[in-house]
Amino acid sequence: MVTVVDLKVDRNLLCPNFDGYKLSFDSVPMLRQSFRHYKALKYDLYKNHYSLLHTELFAKHNLLTADPWARRNTYFVNTNHEVVHCSFDEIRSDARKPRIVYKMQFEDSGDGYYQPGDYNYSMRFISEKYCVLCDGRQSYFLLETGDRRRHTEWRLVTKTHIIPSSETRGFVLYDARLDILHARKQVSLVAGHVTRSKSTDRHLMLLNWSYWMLPNIKEEVWFYVQREQLQTVGSVYYCAFEPHSESIIVCTDGQLKTAEEARVETLQELNKFSCPQYKWTQTERDIVVKFDVPTGTNLHNYNFKYSSTHINFKLYEQTLLEGTLYARVNGDFTIINLDENGLTLKMIKEEAFLWPQLMQCEDEEEEEKLFDEEIGDVAEVEEEAESSEAEPEPLPIPNLEEPIEECDLAMATDEPEIQMVRYNLHDSKITHKVSLGNMPPLFTTSLRAGYPPAFATREGVDASLWLQSHQPVNPSGWKVRHEGNLHAFGYVLASKQQRKFIDCCPDLEYAVIAETRRHVFIYKPRNESAGGLRNRNGAQVIIGKQHLVTLNDDFGDILGMATAPNLITLLTAKAVLFLSV
Repeated sequence: MVTVVDLKVDRNLLCPNFDGYKLSFDSVPMLRQSFRHYKALKYDLYKNHYSLLHTELFAKHNLLTADPWARRNTYFVNTNHEVVHCSFDEIRSDARKPRIVYKMQFEDSGDGYYQPGDYNYSMRFISEKYCVLCDGRQSYFLLETGDRRRHTEWRLVTKTHIIPSSETRGFVLYDARLDILHARKQVSLVAGHVTRSKSTDRHLMLLNWSYWMLPNIKEEVWFYVQREQLQTVGSVYYCAFEPHSESIIVCTDGQLKTAEEARVETLQELNKFSCPQYKWTQTERDIVVKFDVPTGTNLHNYNFKYSSTHINFKLYEQTLLEGTLYARVNGDFTIINLDENGLTLKMIKEEAFLWPQLMQCEDEEEEEKLFDEEIGDVAEVEEEAESSEAEPEPLPIPNLEEPIEECDLAMATDEPEIQMVRYNLHDSKITHKVSLGNMPPLFTTSLRAGYPPAFATREGVDASLWLQSHQPVNPSGWKVRHEGNLHAFGYVLASKQQRKFIDCCPDLEYAVIAETRRHVFIYKPRNESAGGLRNRNGAQVIIGKQHLVTLNDDFGDILGMATAPNLITLLTAKAVLFLSV
């Protein structure tokens, strides 16, 4: 049984007297640091990346990674496949010189060179001294960084193929976590790969769950183990381990399944169509056969062989129609069409007359029975056609005067329900779930080093941030705690249609929205009171402060963003920008 977890809002974190944001004309100090030799590496969509999952994966990929243990340190990979360290000196209020901390050694990994369809680099810091890097192709790299506050070079500890003995390429690292279990180090990993289902011909997100284990610290030999493969046909909005990595939390608008569960369901779906299920109609000139087929299939899944007298029609290995036609047809004019209503087969007769049955049958009694059934089907189709020609009932007139906001449009659409589920490895099933309606999380962010990332949801007009609450005494339990609130930020996001990156400061002193190009919006909800203004017979009004930063066109697209107390770091196509907040 799946336990439903409610998101309980902490009333102490709300601000009922907050009255919105006021645009501030104060300048935001900005420092530019241009690239000396190599720019940031960014791969674009390939021609085979035409699904929505591919588009979301490439468009929302943040190429700038912040260090949770030192928030003013950020990292990206340049076009020379080097990890570049950028940092800001708060004492001198100046940016330090960029440093190359690691260079990818492709000759050691056997491949590594770009091929069409590869993903961008992604990395996660798992402790003060370790980092996991995914090359976007086939491999994980475990790197020992040393003290990242000092000028130290990174060292490769181990590397491995994400899926051993597989040629699958294109992965993005969603989460990585270091746990000490029974005095042994374990690094849990989960990477996403967009693939195409052979059975349903739909694109889906494959989540590969694996881990490294170091049994003996003295020998320093890491073993790589595959744990589980999960998949969903929907978008992945959140994917993270809980402490000890015995469970994984996934937020998606599709159903989360294991690879084995998906295979079994596909076989069950095909078994429903093991027997021919079709209806046919005719005129003196043509024959129309309609098949009931599973959703998600296309014409490539069908095997159709025919002649002027015989027909053999299969879906995968399941026979839909096979045998000798009652009379001859003109095979050159046979048409097959597949749409949302099913599959239609149209054949042209060589001789113009009505057939008593579709297929030849040796039993005369069976022929008469089939003839009666087909005549009934023809009459039924004619009645449906006549009824369809009747004028439809008029739709109710909408109330155009009723106010509606853009942020409410998502609630009015018929979209799939978005759920955040907890999949436990030992139980091999989903144990908990949180229903988010049809509105996905607004954004995810790291609030505390070593903790799972927090996610933000819209609660009224606010944006509430939630953090997993692990219970060591009760490992089977799982809760989500209300960690903080960004006043009126949910309402603000609804008006930003060109938003690309969204984040907030770990202490929630400000939130920031970066568009694809030029504009950056900064919101400070904890501002001073509005000059002593008060509501009538009420408490004093509180107004936040909004800053608008407009970048020059020569910076190019914004490729990544990281936040720290009083600092925003932006990675653009031609420079790294530091904004003092």
